[in-house]
Amino acid sequence: MIKESTQEEACLYVLGLLPEPEAVAFEIEMMQSSELRALVAAANNATLALAQSAPQQVLSGVVKKRLLASLHKPSGAERVVEFPKATRLSFLPWAIAACLLGVLAWQLSSHHSERASMLAEREQREADLQVARGAESVIEQKFKTARTELEQQLEVAQADRNSLMARFVELEKKDSLAQSQIAVLGSLLKDRPQAVAVSVWNQESQSGQLVVENLPILDVGRDYQLWIIDPDIPTPISAGVFKVDIGGKVRISFRPDQAVQTAAKFAVTEETEGGVASPTMDQMVVIGGS
Repeated sequence: MIKESTQEEACLYVLGLLPEPEAVAFEIEMMQSSELRALVAAANNATLALAQSAPQQVLSGVVKKRLLASLHKPSGAERVVEFPKATRLSFLPWAIAACLLGVLAWQLSSHHSERASMLAEREQREADLQVARGAESVIEQKFKTARTELEQQLEVAQADRNSLMARFVELEKKDSLAQSQIAVLGSLLKDRPQAVAVSVWNQESQSGQLVVENLPILDVGRDYQLWIIDPDIPTPISAGVFKVDIGGKVRISFRPDQAVQTAAKFAVTEETEGGVASPTMDQMVVIGGS
């Protein structure tokens, strides 16, 4: 952007009113700036157009002599032809106005050129933005497709996992049942011949289940105690105490106090509450085994 003071110097330079030192400095500056040269050309064209539009005048003898003398001046002479003071001053305002019009025309042209350049740049940016949005849309669609495929694969894998887990649990149950020892304990009670118990023993896990039916409800301070009889161990092994409900039924999980090598038989005795270290044989209610 050319400064306002430089624009004024351009008008004076075109009109030949710029002093010699300033004119030389202005010409050096103009050689270095294409924009300044364009401004001077626009101002010069406007001034010439104004001069051509003026009515023709008959020059006086004095003016003719000065014009002819200026043609024979050496190259270092002044660039401006002197006119009578009244004539030059009467033409100067119009010349300055024409010069300013030229400057305005140049500024307008420069503004239009700059605006056109900005519009072109804006259109290019919008085109680039559309391309970027299109690429983003394609990437987003690919991501959604890949995500859907992964979710489907995950669902299939989860279904396969659930199926395998179900089969594993089923096989584990079958294996556990295959390794379990089932014993039916018959009643030793004369008044309760229908009393019965079933024990399911797993040697590997050293644990079992006991289901009892039709045992009488004990008095306060009394418990039933389960025993495992191992032929390799001198005394029966305690597997815990329990009580029955009002119908004489109970289902418990049990684990013996010590390791069992061979669970040959299972027995239930009636003991004091909390259990005892060894069974009271005459208080045995059910017994059975392999």
